[in-house]
Order: sequence, then C-alpha cells, then structure tokens
Amino acid sequence: MSRAIRRYVNSKEEMEYDRGLSAEEMQAAKLRKAFVQKFIADFDTNFYKTQEERDWGYVVRREYRYDVTYTSLVDGWACAAAVSMVRMFQTKRFSWAPYFVVWPIAYLYFQPIKFLKHNKKYFDMCNLGETYYLGRERNKVLVECNRILDREDF
Repeated sequence: MSRAIRRYVNSKEEMEYDRGLSAEEMQAAKLRKAFVQKFIADFDTNFYKTQEERDWGYVVRREYRYDVTYTSLVDGWACAAAVSMVRMFQTKRFSWAPYFVVWPIAYLYFQPIKFLKHNKKYFDMCNLGETYYLGRERNKVLVECNRILDREDF
C-alpha cells in the first residue's frame, strides 16, 4: 500500500473504532475475526493451491503481524516501561518485575483491541473471487455478515 492509502485506511479505521460498534457490527466483526484467525493467522498460507492465494495470504498475514502483534508488543513494552519508571521513582532502584508482569498483561489487553480495529481491512484483502478457495470461504462469511447487518454488500 502507498503511504497515502495507508494513512487514509488508518484514519477511517480510527474513526470507525472511535464511534463505537453496534451489537450487529460486533457480531459481524467476530465472524470476520474468526475467518482471519482460521484462514490466515493460524494457518500456513504456503499450503494454498494457487499462487494468488499464497500471495494474498502472505500479505494479509504480514499486515496482521505488523498491525496487531508487533504494535501490541510495543504498546505492552511502553506500559511496562512507564510502570517501571514509576516503581523506580518510588523505590529509588531499578526493578525488572514490572516488565515481567505488566508487559504480557498489556499485550493481552491491546491485542484484541488492535485486531478488532483492523479486522475489516484483513477481511477485505482476502477478496479473491469465487474461483479460489480463500475467496469462496470469505464470501460465505460475507453473506452471513450481510445477513446480520441487513445489507447487500458485494
């Protein structure tokens, strides 16, 4: 993606996340997240039969890794560093304990938030059409999402 498109998509996701999601939108987001988790994040995309599926699976997985996993790790580290600084100010000595305690907890806190924010982008990136297995499975989930949201969006 170009920088301008990436900036536009990111601002669109931020606005959508900030306004909040209705109950129907949350159900659709859960379906999209389950699809991405099953067919991209927890699956070796090299096992897809066609080159297009492998390529797009790789791209979506890389985006997932950077947007969700790595940024959650960095946010967790930032929280642990802040707690460590406060602890250092209190005790007047350095302690590694906040890193071992706060970092994993903060990662587990931020990871679902980031995934909820970006799930539609990953789901839309898997739009390969009915001729490919990944596209067929995506369209099955899309039909269910459209039924939940009461819209026609193909």
